[in-house]
Amino acid sequence: MKAHGVVGLVLGAALLASGCGGGAATGGQTEIRFIWWGNDDRAKVTNEAVRLFESRNANIKVSTSFQNFQNYFEKLSTEIAGGNAPDVIQMDYRYLNEYAGRNVLLDLTPHVGKEIRTTDWDQGFIGSGKLRGKQVAMPLAQNSTTIVYDPKLFSAAGVKAPEIGWTWADYREAAAKIQASTGGKVAGSTDFGGTEDVFETWLRQRGKALYTDEGKLGYTKDDLKAFWQLSKDFRDAKATTPAELVTTLNAGAEQTPLGKKLSASEHSYDSLYGGYNTVRPDELKLGPYPSDSKEVLGSYRKPSQLISASARTKHKEAAVKLIDFLLNDPDAGKILGANRGLPANLKIREAVAQNLSGANKVIFEYQKSVDAKLGDAPAAPPKGDGTIYKLMQRKHEEIVFGKKTIDQALDEFWRDAEEALK
Repeated sequence: MKAHGVVGLVLGAALLASGCGGGAATGGQTEIRFIWWGNDDRAKVTNEAVRLFESRNANIKVSTSFQNFQNYFEKLSTEIAGGNAPDVIQMDYRYLNEYAGRNVLLDLTPHVGKEIRTTDWDQGFIGSGKLRGKQVAMPLAQNSTTIVYDPKLFSAAGVKAPEIGWTWADYREAAAKIQASTGGKVAGSTDFGGTEDVFETWLRQRGKALYTDEGKLGYTKDDLKAFWQLSKDFRDAKATTPAELVTTLNAGAEQTPLGKKLSASEHSYDSLYGGYNTVRPDELKLGPYPSDSKEVLGSYRKPSQLISASARTKHKEAAVKLIDFLLNDPDAGKILGANRGLPANLKIREAVAQNLSGANKVIFEYQKSVDAKLGDAPAAPPKGDGTIYKLMQRKHEEIVFGKKTIDQALDEFWRDAEEALK
């Protein structure tokens, strides 16, 4: 079973597990654990910030580790079930309900505005970490969906780079021309049909959402069928990656078709640009999503990641202190830059923007270019969304490999998705 599939099962066992948080106190020094997902580039800056925190808090030792996104939640849920939860946890928006609903995450409400400073924040953005009146996470940074693309391939094929106002038909035609211009060696786009993030943006362009306020599916079978048909239209136009590459999505940038130079464009989040830039230095750019609506881009100000503490930590004070430091310390802000997206603290965001270069500058300038078109974040997805996220990918793979028709995959998806939300 993959990460999304095991979360609910293992977390259920977590409540019966003995033991507390992963930290320890030895020799008068408190030790806490902090884990996150990302790549080597993110690990480098995060560890540098953590070392700075330790230098200012000699009584606190922080052990760190990271995984790629595919493996992160499987490892986290296993550790929680074993009674060895990390003290500080990088959390994903889609999993917030999954974990908070089982009381795995510490209620930070008593600390917000006190030990966790929020004076210099967009107050509305803070709410993206709140569920049922409890602040179970703090947003680490802001990001939004983007098309990462190879400008040289776009130019060589004589097609325009992604820009606000281009449509899905424009994208398909451009991708087909790029693919043809390379003799089919490089796909014009990476297949997006199994990615819930892309589907959500596409839905928002049509005034719909992934979920209702009651936590039910917010779209119809016809909506998903149209989206999967859109993906098929790209395949039929020879404008997207072959079937054998659809299983590489959600891997690190070095494993994706664009990272491997097998695609000219890919749907992603701007905060992941650093990973792409590591494997393809200064070769790629960021552009807006296509949209058939002139008014609605569909992207929104999303918490790129959030940060939480374990409800079972033995060292709440140290965990909260680390959270505040990563969010609000100006020097930590300089180190972290825009690696996870734009800093949540607006003063730090402004200061960081003054000295950005390389990948961080590209991310900041992209966010600035689309800011007027970005919507507010929806409520965190309901428990079960992690399962649905993987379900969509799996059913789309069955379509692409010819194992199921769109209608067959759709019926099975709908049955299993509704079951996941019960």
